[in-house]
Amino acid sequence: MPTYPAPGEFPDFEQFMVDLFTPTATTVTTLPATSADLQSNLPLIWVRTTGGTLDINAITYKAKVSVVAFGATRAQAQQLSVQIRTAMLDAPANRVNGVLVDYTEEIAAEEPKFHPPILRRSRGLTEVPDLDPLNQMVEVAFSIEARRQ
Repeated sequence: MPTYPAPGEFPDFEQFMVDLFTPTATTVTTLPATSADLQSNLPLIWVRTTGGTLDINAITYKAKVSVVAFGATRAQAQQLSVQIRTAMLDAPANRVNGVLVDYTEEIAAEEPKFHPPILRRSRGLTEVPDLDPLNQMVEVAFSIEARRQ
Protein backbone atom coordinates (compact mmCIF):
# COMPACT_ATOMS: atom_id res chain seq x y z
CA MET A 1 0.00 0.00 0.00
CA PRO A 2 1.48 3.40 -0.98
CA THR A 3 2.39 5.89 1.71
CA TYR A 4 0.10 8.88 2.04
CA PRO A 5 1.05 11.62 1.71
CA ALA A 6 3.79 10.64 -0.71
CA PRO A 7 7.14 11.97 0.52
CA GLY A 8 8.42 14.81 -1.67
CA GLU A 9 5.08 15.28 -3.45
CA PHE A 10 2.32 17.84 -3.10
CA PRO A 11 -0.70 16.50 -1.25
CA ASP A 12 -3.82 15.18 -2.94
CA PHE A 13 -6.09 18.09 -1.99
CA GLU A 14 -9.30 16.13 -2.57
CA GLN A 15 -8.11 13.35 -0.25
CA PHE A 16 -7.08 16.01 2.28
CA MET A 17 -10.63 17.40 2.25
CA VAL A 18 -12.19 13.94 2.50
CA ASP A 19 -10.05 13.31 5.60
CA LEU A 20 -10.83 16.77 7.02
CA PHE A 21 -14.61 16.71 6.54
CA THR A 22 -15.47 13.02 7.09
CA PRO A 23 -15.88 13.49 10.88
CA THR A 24 -18.57 16.09 10.06
CA ALA A 25 -20.49 14.20 7.36
CA THR A 26 -20.00 11.61 4.62
CA THR A 27 -17.55 13.19 2.17
CA VAL A 28 -17.12 12.11 -1.46
CA THR A 29 -15.19 13.13 -4.56
CA THR A 30 -17.93 11.89 -6.92
CA LEU A 31 -21.66 12.19 -6.42
CA PRO A 32 -23.89 9.13 -5.99
CA ALA A 33 -25.18 7.76 -9.30
CA THR A 34 -28.87 8.43 -8.72
CA SER A 35 -30.99 11.01 -6.96
CA ALA A 36 -32.31 8.28 -4.64
CA ASP A 37 -28.74 7.33 -3.66
CA LEU A 38 -27.94 10.99 -3.02
CA GLN A 39 -31.03 11.45 -0.83
CA SER A 40 -30.28 8.30 1.17
CA ASN A 41 -26.74 9.55 1.97
CA LEU A 42 -27.69 13.00 3.31
CA PRO A 43 -26.08 15.00 4.78
CA LEU A 44 -23.29 14.75 2.23
CA ILE A 45 -20.21 16.80 1.33
CA TRP A 46 -18.90 16.77 -2.26
CA VAL A 47 -15.31 18.00 -2.75
CA ARG A 48 -13.33 18.66 -5.90
CA THR A 49 -10.22 20.49 -7.03
CA THR A 50 -11.09 23.09 -9.67
CA GLY A 51 -7.60 24.38 -10.47
CA GLY A 52 -4.31 25.47 -9.03
CA THR A 53 -0.90 27.00 -9.59
CA LEU A 54 2.66 26.40 -8.51
CA ASP A 55 4.64 29.32 -7.10
CA ILE A 56 7.62 30.67 -9.03
CA ASN A 57 10.12 28.68 -6.93
CA ALA A 58 8.15 25.41 -7.18
CA ILE A 59 7.91 25.25 -3.39
CA THR A 60 4.23 25.88 -2.72
CA TYR A 61 1.18 24.68 -4.64
CA LYS A 62 -1.98 26.78 -4.37
CA ALA A 63 -5.07 24.70 -5.14
CA LYS A 64 -8.53 26.09 -5.80
CA VAL A 65 -11.17 23.77 -4.44
CA SER A 66 -14.95 23.65 -4.35
CA VAL A 67 -16.99 22.11 -1.55
CA VAL A 68 -20.74 21.51 -1.86
CA ALA A 69 -22.83 20.76 1.22
CA PHE A 70 -26.01 18.76 0.65
CA GLY A 71 -28.65 18.52 3.37
CA ALA A 72 -32.18 17.20 3.71
CA THR A 73 -33.21 20.88 3.82
CA ARG A 74 -31.64 24.15 2.76
CA ALA A 75 -31.17 25.06 6.44
CA GLN A 76 -29.26 21.81 7.10
CA ALA A 77 -27.03 22.47 4.07
CA GLN A 78 -26.31 25.99 5.34
CA GLN A 79 -25.41 24.69 8.81
CA LEU A 80 -23.13 22.10 7.23
CA SER A 81 -21.43 24.81 5.13
CA VAL A 82 -20.64 26.75 8.34
CA GLN A 83 -18.97 23.63 9.79
CA ILE A 84 -17.05 23.16 6.53
CA ARG A 85 -15.84 26.77 6.57
CA THR A 86 -14.73 26.49 10.20
CA ALA A 87 -12.85 23.22 9.62
CA MET A 88 -11.10 24.52 6.50
CA LEU A 89 -10.07 27.86 8.00
CA ASP A 90 -8.75 26.07 11.12
CA ALA A 91 -6.72 23.57 9.05
CA PRO A 92 -3.42 25.48 8.57
CA ALA A 93 -0.58 24.32 10.85
CA ASN A 94 -2.55 21.20 11.84
CA ARG A 95 -1.85 17.77 10.42
CA VAL A 96 -4.79 16.01 8.82
CA ASN A 97 -3.95 12.35 8.18
CA GLY A 98 -0.30 13.33 7.77
CA VAL A 99 -0.90 16.32 5.48
CA LEU A 100 0.22 19.76 6.61
CA VAL A 101 -1.23 22.79 4.83
CA ASP A 102 0.26 26.26 5.17
CA TYR A 103 -2.66 28.54 4.41
CA THR A 104 -6.36 28.49 3.54
CA GLU A 105 -8.80 31.21 2.61
CA GLU A 106 -12.35 31.36 1.31
CA ILE A 107 -12.63 32.53 -2.29
CA ALA A 108 -15.42 33.09 -4.80
CA ALA A 109 -16.54 29.90 -6.50
CA GLU A 110 -15.25 29.67 -10.07
CA GLU A 111 -18.30 27.97 -11.46
CA PRO A 112 -21.72 29.61 -11.49
CA LYS A 113 -23.88 28.22 -8.70
CA PHE A 114 -27.10 28.61 -10.62
CA HIS A 115 -28.01 29.37 -14.22
CA PRO A 116 -31.44 30.98 -14.07
CA PRO A 117 -33.77 30.26 -16.94
CA ILE A 118 -34.09 33.15 -19.37
CA LEU A 119 -37.49 34.28 -20.54
CA ARG A 120 -37.78 35.96 -23.91
CA ARG A 121 -39.99 39.02 -23.85
CA SER A 122 -40.85 41.46 -26.57
CA ARG A 123 -38.60 44.09 -24.95
CA GLY A 124 -35.59 41.98 -24.06
CA LEU A 125 -34.58 39.24 -21.64
CA THR A 126 -35.43 38.73 -18.00
CA GLU A 127 -33.97 36.28 -15.49
CA VAL A 128 -36.03 34.15 -13.14
CA PRO A 129 -34.41 33.87 -9.67
CA ASP A 130 -33.99 30.58 -7.82
CA LEU A 131 -36.84 30.77 -5.31
CA ASP A 132 -36.93 27.05 -4.54
CA PRO A 133 -36.86 26.59 -0.74
CA LEU A 134 -36.06 22.93 -1.36
CA ASN A 135 -32.68 23.75 -2.92
CA GLN A 136 -30.62 21.36 -0.79
CA MET A 137 -27.08 22.50 -1.54
CA VAL A 138 -24.70 25.28 -0.56
CA GLU A 139 -21.37 25.74 -2.33
CA VAL A 140 -18.25 27.28 -0.80
CA ALA A 141 -14.81 27.57 -2.38
CA PHE A 142 -11.35 27.83 -0.91
CA SER A 143 -7.73 28.33 -1.83
CA ILE A 144 -5.36 25.89 -0.09
CA GLU A 145 -1.59 26.32 -0.04
CA ALA A 146 0.76 23.46 0.79
CA ARG A 147 4.39 22.56 0.26
CA ARG A 148 5.76 19.18 -0.75
CA GLN A 149 5.17 16.76 2.10
